[in-house]
Amino acid sequence: MKKYTHLKYDGETYTDSNKIESILKKHKMYWLIDSEFENAELELERNVVIWENGTYFSGDWYFGIWMGGTFHGKFLNGIFKDGIFKGEWVSGIDDSGKIKK
Repeated sequence: MKKYTHLKYDGETYTDSNKIESILKKHKMYWLIDSEFENAELELERNVVIWENGTYFSGDWYFGIWMGGTFHGKFLNGIFKDGIFKGEWVSGIDDSGKIKK
């Protein structure tokens, strides 16, 4: 499995991992690069990560919108819209109603 499936950014869709990480570094999203995950379908809009799908195994999710996929890490802040949550909840907005706090 690969780490990134794609990143939608500035009207383009990128599939090359090196290019995706270059864009994430440009936006100082080192926390995301350092996390362990696979098959991430991402979008970057107004310096906010939108996680569309994939599996997030470990790491600290600092901020973004979680739209789908499986989350196993530590959710520090952001909006959890949908998906499977098996991680640690610290703070944020649970729009899914699935997270037991």
